[in-house]
Amino acid sequence: SKARPLNLTPLWALSARIIPYARVEIVGCGVPLVKKLINHEKSHPVALIEQFRVLQREALLGNPLLNFQRLLLVRRKADGKLGLPQNWQGNCALSKNGYENEIGVLSPVGPQGKLTTLFKPEKGEFVGDVDLHFDADKMLLSMPGSHGRWQIWEIGAGGKRLRQVTPGEHPDADNYDACYLPDGRILFDSTRCFHGVPCVGGGNTVANLFVMNADGSGIRQLCFDQDHDWCPTVLNNGRVL
Repeated sequence: SKARPLNLTPLWALSARIIPYARVEIVGCGVPLVKKLINHEKSHPVALIEQFRVLQREALLGNPLLNFQRLLLVRRKADGKLGLPQNWQGNCALSKNGYENEIGVLSPVGPQGKLTTLFKPEKGEFVGDVDLHFDADKMLLSMPGSHGRWQIWEIGAGGKRLRQVTPGEHPDADNYDACYLPDGRILFDSTRCFHGVPCVGGGNTVANLFVMNADGSGIRQLCFDQDHDWCPTVLNNGRVL
């Protein structure tokens, strides 16, 4: 049977859901420490904060939902470009180059784990929006391509067989943020709808959802919205969020 798709939920979103599932002994041993922080006892504040960070990390990693040995991730240098658009923008508003980033695998999952590089762009291009296939043998990603525009790419789980999926026939359209569908097709965002974000006078381009075959053919528009359709995700019941 096919493996379920990997849920790459951001850490900030996980934190609110993980604590209730954390092991009782981890949370229990941390109660006195939390009380110290709240009551401002004379213990050295830097040491207390570091202890609390250790407790927080253990509680997060104690969640049964994180009980696996390998974590697929994007690593991007923090003191450079983070590749994070404003909340009304998409990838098309970002710089396409000048990044120190890579796709890697952390194993085991924890501070002592080893990070292995799967793919690193040669010329400092942005790489992100990773979506692992249901069989875990390949993944989709966003990266600059044809005409210097954002394009959908696919690469094997071993870091080989990189190929551009979107045809890239439009010199004035960006394609990014794709995900696999259970029927073998690919869902992705594209600015080929040629809309502008209303609240900034159309100064930033809007991306709507499109669907295409695995080879990049048969592209069809699904949504006709004045604002972005961000981060398409396939739910367990087959619907798309």
